Amino acid sequence: IVKGGLNTVPYNEVYMRIGGPGRIVRGKDCATGRDCSDEEGTGRSLENGIGLPAALFIRTACYGSLISLLRTRARCNALLGKEHMKGLPLLMITPELGVRVLTDSMQKALLQTMARNLNPFQNATIAHKTTVDTSSESHMQQKLEELLDLDADDVRNVLTAEECARLAGGFGATDDSVAHLLMDVLREDMRHEEEEEAVEGETGDHHHLQDIVNDGLEAAVRSGDYNTSRQLLILYTLVASKSRKESTASSADEDNKAQTLSNGNLEDGSDSHEATAEESSADNVTPTPLNSPSDPLFMQNAVAQKANGSEGTLSKDHFIPAPPPPPLDTDRLRSATNSDGLLAVLGAAQVLKAMQDGGAEKRVEETVLAIEEWVEKGEQSVAFRLASWRDQRAAQGDLKIAMDNDSNFMTFISNKAIANRKKFAKQLRDAVKATNFESLVFLQSLHALVASMHSPCLRLELLQYILGLDNRYSVAHVARSIELAATCMSISAQEQESLGMLEGDVPNEL
Repeated sequence: IVKGGLNTVPYNEVYMRIGGPGRIVRGKDCATGRDCSDEEGTGRSLENGIGLPAALFIRTACYGSLISLLRTRARCNALLGKEHMKGLPLLMITPELGVRVLTDSMQKALLQTMARNLNPFQNATIAHKTTVDTSSESHMQQKLEELLDLDADDVRNVLTAEECARLAGGFGATDDSVAHLLMDVLREDMRHEEEEEAVEGETGDHHHLQDIVNDGLEAAVRSGDYNTSRQLLILYTLVASKSRKESTASSADEDNKAQTLSNGNLEDGSDSHEATAEESSADNVTPTPLNSPSDPLFMQNAVAQKANGSEGTLSKDHFIPAPPPPPLDTDRLRSATNSDGLLAVLGAAQVLKAMQDGGAEKRVEETVLAIEEWVEKGEQSVAFRLASWRDQRAAQGDLKIAMDNDSNFMTFISNKAIANRKKFAKQLRDAVKATNFESLVFLQSLHALVASMHSPCLRLELLQYILGLDNRYSVAHVARSIELAATCMSISAQEQESLGMLEGDVPNEL
């Protein structure tokens, strides 16, 4: 029953075509060209939905409503298909102004404003259900469906790479479009390096890719979005590892060409074949979904392999994972947030940086010496242990160090503190001897240390120092950061393996 009958309809009603998606003319769907026949059972049917919207609309021209309109269109694209929603009108309908159309040029101007001047924000109706601690499957699915597509409607021709990264971090963008953005920026960096090398004979360092990712992470911090920051870090690691693979392959190709030329066996068409293979490889970036497996799963799988004794044996399909990506400067961003999820992402970036630049290796050695010195003095003097306890309590109170519990007096009076720190020093020594600081094994060793901590004080401070983290990082924060860093490197290794098998590379074998 409609008030006033079918002759009077409120202004905010939206009409739908009845009988499934698409407009059928002469037995074909206008959007997809698919044959639709009632006789064959492929025609209109209410089982496939009630049809497509004629338009999407809002009632006010505020930024919240406008961005909600863009997210709703993205969700329709995901649910109904881009081919069906192409050219769908976006409207503002009010009793005073009637119908106003949000034209293509206005939509692009809106995206520019979002990237340049607007403080980014999440969808308020689902933000509290898509955090690192609380994640609802239905709300996460909606968040995925609302991601903007940076490859659609010439967005990349209107916005700069920095602006696209801010949109991705602050408002959310699809994995494919973010991966394409990062790959294009990477190719630009590589092209500049090649040009400089050809002209000057030296290759300069170009950090445009890192700058782009930092812009995106900054926008994610401003919007408080853990998921988009995690997406950016994982995709950055993937793209950076692909860059190293291409550089290695390029050097190998040059060596092979030189060797073939010296032997006089260069066949016609080999250059074009290699170029084609390189181009196809450059575009083959496996996107990493925002809802990829939770970070602890990667660490648990690695620990399980180690427990089963399979860690030390490489199968014929094993690929050596790439080292950590070039470091990101996230010190300023870490100081600007207290979000558990964002601290985990920015902490993971710092962990990868410490592994890549050698800082972790240097600080581990310093830490072991410091612990052994404390143990030696603590075994000789109870007064030294009491003074250490008082200093620790003062630090916890003055600096608000992220400890799970205050330092236990009896732990220092007895030999428990000495035993704990002896064990910690031994575990660090073993980690130094048995691992490469740029490998997953190092992260596994650190994760085992964190998992064995119950009420750490000095040990947590030293672990923060090794990884370059500040004193807000509790045991849980450090564990999450290590797990996400392991996730990044694990997915990078899986990407390498898939690319290697596609290209017919010979796996590394023992």
